[in-house]
Amino acid sequence: MYQRKSRQCCAAMVIVSLLLRLCMMLGLDTLAASAVLDAAAKPEFARFMLWLETGRVAYTPVPDTPSELWILRWEQAAESAAPEDSSVPEETALLPTALAKAGDIRVAGSCTYRTDTAALLSRPSQLDLSGDGPKVLIVHTHGTEAYTPSDGRTYAESGSWRTLEQDKSVVQVGTVLTETLEEFGVEVIHDTTLNDYPSYNLSYTNSLARIQSWTARYPSLQMVIDLHRDAAQDAGGQAVALSSNQQGESCAQLMLVVGTDQGGLPHPGWQENLANALKLQSVLEGMYPGLCRNIDLRTERFNQHMTPGSILVEVGVNGNTLTQAENSARLLGEAIARMFGALSHTGGTLTAVSNGS
Repeated sequence: MYQRKSRQCCAAMVIVSLLLRLCMMLGLDTLAASAVLDAAAKPEFARFMLWLETGRVAYTPVPDTPSELWILRWEQAAESAAPEDSSVPEETALLPTALAKAGDIRVAGSCTYRTDTAALLSRPSQLDLSGDGPKVLIVHTHGTEAYTPSDGRTYAESGSWRTLEQDKSVVQVGTVLTETLEEFGVEVIHDTTLNDYPSYNLSYTNSLARIQSWTARYPSLQMVIDLHRDAAQDAGGQAVALSSNQQGESCAQLMLVVGTDQGGLPHPGWQENLANALKLQSVLEGMYPGLCRNIDLRTERFNQHMTPGSILVEVGVNGNTLTQAENSARLLGEAIARMFGALSHTGGTLTAVSNGS
């Protein structure tokens, strides 16, 4: 019985298909389509198809009467209906709401090169933030650098203000920065290698090898952030803290360090590094005034020749606590994400958004 019904159904479909093909050959495809739709809209058509499939006759149930089968209602969409508006307002959630001006950003340091801060800040960034793959690599040339113990966060020292415990050193700051960037949708790699142990003198050689390995594996990487902890002391030789209160929390001050070729090592892209550092400083100081120290322009290269967005960031000093450094890492991560959002939104230039525009 089932096989006979199946053969009947198939035969009916073949006949319908042949009729449709004949109509198309005769240029009557529009008429054929209209006929099929008219037929499909009739309850008799549905009943016939269901009978071919099941052998049972479908019927429209009488109200309050139990039924075993219901007729489906088919409706044809209006041909003249306008397509839905698929336009989506451009995403501005990650764009900065305030920016520090070039005149408010000071570049200091041992490098004697003269730089046009305004021109570098305004020129389009060469960061390629399109496509898939990680865009940020976080490394620690001096991964054993640690902070003043507090809040029960003590550590076993491997040297003065240093520890091999990564959850108590600047590596932990990198972990918080990584988590923050990921929360904002930025794909990031965090290399937790302690490049200054056991040999401090080979620190930059070791970290360069790590950077080269990661950039070869992921050509999408555009920014290498080398996280450090600076040191500061008073006249009596005691460690001091460099802090800033932001949103009710005590944060370790940040210092962006940019290398050049003045020390003799090839670094043709150092001005691009500086231009992107200026953009980041503009976002940071626009959002969190007082969080940043002056940009430090140096004669050393600091392995920053590997990507256009390479930067060394000093997160606090030895007088700060790890908690203060973690607080700053969250603000830094948000600022980087907002800078990326602005650059992607405008094609490389940094534009502030005000009043939701």
